[in-house]
Parts: sequence; C-alpha cells; structure tokens
Amino acid sequence: MNNKTLDHLLIALTVLFDLCFVATAVVVAYWVRFESGWLDALALHKGGTPPLDDYFRLIPLMAIIWLMTLKALKLYRPESNATLSAFWALCKATGIALIATLAALFFIYHHDAYSRWVMLLATGFSLVWLFLGRLVLYRFRQAIHAQGVGISRMAFVGYDARVEKFISVLKEQPNSGYELVGIVAGTAGTDDSEVKYLGKSQDILGLVRTHRLDTLFISSPTVPNDTILQILHACEGVPVQINVLPELSEFIRGGTAITFCQGIPVLQLRETPMQGVRGIVKRLIDIVFSGFALLILSPLMLTIAMAIRLTSPGKAIFRQERVGRAGKPFRIYKFRSMRADAEEDVGHMWAKSDDSRQTSLGKFLRRWSLDELPQFFNVLKGDMSLVGPRPEMSGLIDSFSESIPHYLARQRVKSGMTGWAQVNGLRGNTSLEDRVNYDRYYIENWSLALDIKIILKTLWAIKKGTR
Repeated sequence: MNNKTLDHLLIALTVLFDLCFVATAVVVAYWVRFESGWLDALALHKGGTPPLDDYFRLIPLMAIIWLMTLKALKLYRPESNATLSAFWALCKATGIALIATLAALFFIYHHDAYSRWVMLLATGFSLVWLFLGRLVLYRFRQAIHAQGVGISRMAFVGYDARVEKFISVLKEQPNSGYELVGIVAGTAGTDDSEVKYLGKSQDILGLVRTHRLDTLFISSPTVPNDTILQILHACEGVPVQINVLPELSEFIRGGTAITFCQGIPVLQLRETPMQGVRGIVKRLIDIVFSGFALLILSPLMLTIAMAIRLTSPGKAIFRQERVGRAGKPFRIYKFRSMRADAEEDVGHMWAKSDDSRQTSLGKFLRRWSLDELPQFFNVLKGDMSLVGPRPEMSGLIDSFSESIPHYLARQRVKSGMTGWAQVNGLRGNTSLEDRVNYDRYYIENWSLALDIKIILKTLWAIKKGTR
C-alpha cells in the first residue's frame, strides 16, 4: 500500500465517520431537547413532543449539506489534519452548514417544522465529533507510517534552496508518509551529507527501478526543460508519480495544477493512475469476477481442454511471456488454438485471422474468444486485470517503443483481458498507433464506470461473434 492509497482510504473513512457523526448528533440532540428534561426550563415546545421519525427524515438532508460544505472548504484533503487551524476551518464549515440547513428547511416546509434547539445542539455535537474523528484518523495515519505502511519512496531531481527546505520539513515530520531515498543530480554531492546521491538524471529509469521509487520531485529551473522531457519520456512505462517544484512565477500561473505537499507548493505533471480506493475496488472486482467466472465456466473449460488434446497433439494450455505493468514480464495462459510447433522458426509475431497455423478447433475458439478463458487465472493471480491495455509479447516491446510514440505509456497500468481499443474494433492485427491512442485515452480517463462499460461492450461483441 503506497502513500496515495492510504490517503484515499483515510479520506473515505473520514467521509464515513462524518456521516455517522451528523446522524448521531441529530438523534442525541433530539434526546437532549425532548427526552432528557435538561432544557425544559429554557424553551418549551408547543404542541407536545414531535415524533423521532420526523428527525430521522432530517438526517439525509443534513448529511448532504454538511458533506458538500466540508468538501467545498477543502476539509477532505489528505494534508488537512487535526491542528488548531483545522478546528477553526471546521467551525466555519459548521456555521455555513447550519445556515444552509435552516434555509433549506424554510423553503421546503415554510413553517417551524423542526426545533431550533435541536439544530443548534446537533451542530455543536457535530463540530466536536468531526474534529475528534479527524484527530483519531490523523494519529492513526502517523502510527501506520511509523510501521512503514503507506510510505511513498521519493527522490529529488536537482538540488537548490527549495529542495533543502523540503528535506528539512521531512526531517521535522518523520511520519509524513514519505521516505527520502536520495537525490538525482548532474554531479555527485549535495550540501546535505545525510542525503544519499543516487546517480545522474540520464540514468533515471534504472534508478527508479533499482531504488523502487514511487515519486520524483524535480526542482525547476535547476533541472533544464530538456532534462525534464527526457525524464518524462524515460519513465513513461513505469508507475512513478512525477512532480515539479516550481518557481514563484510558475506557482502564480499554475492554477489548478498546483498542489501542496507538506506545505510546499508542487506542480504535478503526471499522476499514477488507478491508485487509492478506486484502485482497491478495481482489484476486488477483478478477484470476485474472475473467481466467479472460473467457478461457473470450469465445466466448459474442461471440455475445451479435452477437445484440444483429442483433436491435435500438444498441450491444451498455451503459455507465452507477455509484458505487463511497469514492464514486468509474466506468463499468459490461453487455450492452444494453433499447432504445437506454431512458433518454431517464426519467433514472436502476431497471428492473422486466416493464419495457416490455426487448428480447425482453434479457429472456432478464436472466433468466440473462448481461447482467452484461462486468462481469468492471470486476473485472479494479479498479473492482469479484467480491463486494460492488451499485453504485448516481450520480443516486440523494444521495436514498438522505438517506432511508436508513447507506446510505453500502456505499461503504467495492468494489462487487461479486454480494453477500450478492443471494444472499438482494434483487435488483433490492426493499427498499433490507433491502439496506443485508445489505450492512452483509457489510462488518462479511467473510472470504474468506464470499466463496466467496456465489459458490457465486450460481452455484447462476443454475443454477436464480432470479438
């Protein structure tokens, strides 16, 4: 689990806690006002005690308003913590949420439907509990980081006053979630003898892989633009987040591209996709769906395996080395659709639709995509995902990466059984440039909804026999 994933999990927990706190605050405020007897001498409710069910109906409205207010005031950011400034920000948020709730109730009911005392008490209880909840999660985050979980291994490219300031901040906050591995620079040595010199920027890809770096912070303009472009190009095929520490002028013009890390402004050029809570959900979907598919399809897969063995010599399962996320090779499983000696004296090459090496059964399997069923094992193992760029044969990667611009960008995510390019007709021996463009679109615009759309389009294509 990296730092970003932990941040997303804690944000999700914060939202869940906030919902529970607001709901509980309404119920407790109702009890204090109408059941405890503590406020009878201060305010009398005309018409008797209202039913609790009326206040249960109030909870969804309050929850929506409160969550929208907290999000608008940026109180769900990973860097927000349980400091005094955060408490005052919560005070501001609760005041706005209270006014917004009272206004909404006025326009909805046009009369005094709810006790003002309940609203005030619920606001006070929520404020205290929201702050305490954030304090608990903040301490929990520090404890997790102290155990080495959720740590992002980082390195600086270049060295100047801003990097020096960043390093001092990291030393003051040992549980910040970042582990400083070292510095990449044009020449060895820095003013900080405690920071390790890793190597030169020309060797950035090897340094990222050797030191298992998750994040790079580039100091601009200490690092020339040409070098930044070279770093971006070299790291295109590895899942490393790249940020720039900008000058003041760049910060002013940066707009929404600027984020803050430990109070230091950074310009984020590229984000590692499919991380955080949504990335975990994607993996859970892969596990559940592939496990269910293997269970349901096991009789069919056994029948296909027996048919392959009976109709042609050779093993039923074909294994081939493919390249997945971050350039990591793995063995892909498929039902053999060609002769057992199909790759002898041929090497790595794409199969054609009328390939003479196919068996008669293999043609049928490929037409209905039945040859790809064993890839559910790859998904279950974690080598692949249900949806993603199709994995390429290892022997073709070098030539493709040299001839096709941004080809290695496909390796930033796990390969998939199906993908955005495939459901748009780019399957098999089709334009590689177009497939790369579709794969890049998928990576940059990924969402769980897009995955579901691709799966449904794939099932429809299989039903029609066009996949």
